Amino acid sequence: MVSILKGRGLKTPWHLRVLYISTFLLRTAFGALLLLISSYVAGDNGLLNVAIIAVPYPLAEMATANYFGILSDRIGRKPIIVFGTTLAAIIVSLYTLSTNVTYLAIMHGIHGIGAAATVAPAIAMIADHADSCDRGRQMGWFDYSTFIGYIIGAVVGGFMIDLVSAQVGFLIVAGLLAASAIMLYTMVKKEKVKTKAQHYASLADLKRVFKVREVRLMFPIWLIIATLLGLAITYLPIILLNQDVKGSTIGVMFGAAGVALGLLQPFWGKVSDFVGRIPVMVYGVLSIFGIVVMLLLFPDAAFTQDSQGIHFKLLGMIPLTIMGLGAGAFVPAALALMADSSDPESYGATMGLYSFALGFGAFVAEGLGLVIIVITGSNKAPAWLLYFAAALIALAVMMMMAFFLSSIITRKSRRKRAECK
Repeated sequence: MVSILKGRGLKTPWHLRVLYISTFLLRTAFGALLLLISSYVAGDNGLLNVAIIAVPYPLAEMATANYFGILSDRIGRKPIIVFGTTLAAIIVSLYTLSTNVTYLAIMHGIHGIGAAATVAPAIAMIADHADSCDRGRQMGWFDYSTFIGYIIGAVVGGFMIDLVSAQVGFLIVAGLLAASAIMLYTMVKKEKVKTKAQHYASLADLKRVFKVREVRLMFPIWLIIATLLGLAITYLPIILLNQDVKGSTIGVMFGAAGVALGLLQPFWGKVSDFVGRIPVMVYGVLSIFGIVVMLLLFPDAAFTQDSQGIHFKLLGMIPLTIMGLGAGAFVPAALALMADSSDPESYGATMGLYSFALGFGAFVAEGLGLVIIVITGSNKAPAWLLYFAAALIALAVMMMMAFFLSSIITRKSRRKRAECK
């Protein structure tokens, strides 16, 4: 395993290491923010308020992700990432001015624009500079820094809820975002732009990207994974707070789950370099499916809750932990597959689809979550949100298996054509 993580002697470029550290700070800030907002608007209508505030963020990210990806192909990755991070720092500091739900929803939407400007160019920068034989590992490190940031951010945010006010927490988060922007600006050199004025228009670029078979088949699955992630990070904190679970406990729970996902991200990326992208993606989707099915059909097998708190059961936590480790396999393998399949001149546009998927998935999760909450009421909404997640991951499993089988058939047909020649 150690040799796999080292990547056969291939070294990570210095500017990519800085990018990973900056991404870690960025996601730490975002992870803390998820819990702080839930605490900021908690109350009788807390679940509904969180849903209203959450929806504009992914909508704005979805609408601008591909624009920033294509723009980074034209003017470079660094200035776009620094702009997005700086914008996010400013907006988070403005959260402190009011608890009005409409105001926070508008600010959160602008925050989504900043997020879109950071994701696609960052992944495109990795695709630009990582060796093709090491790309899966580098995508794994990016995803690792993202997940670990969310983990530590969730833990920090949970303790902020118990120890300081939400306003102070927002200012701390803004400081982390500012530190990330400064690190990128001062320690990463602006790269040479690879494409000039002849660059494709936005719509033409997307059409070109979707002509790639792998991207076309994988993209719907990615939307589903992003939707599931949106459901978890948006509604789980406020649901637990409504159950009188302490913020620090929520932070530790998010941290434990995140550690399970994050620790093996570079490993799964490198495994995909050896055994292929699609088998690793299949394993990741099946792991997520197992987690949702277990929570839906056997909710008391892993843990129970009473007036004294949450009690975990060892026999139930073992399979959940194993599946949790595998749940992180999909993303690094899928990112590497997208980079493998696209033209170098269109890395920004291709990776913009990743940010678009995150934004669209979160928008669907939060939009339909809002509808579910309004229709079923706050008391029944958590159960219906879980049913919704189960239906989505079942669909993802069917699509992933179809993708896997079609890839095998395509590979065999290519071999036959090669033999005939």
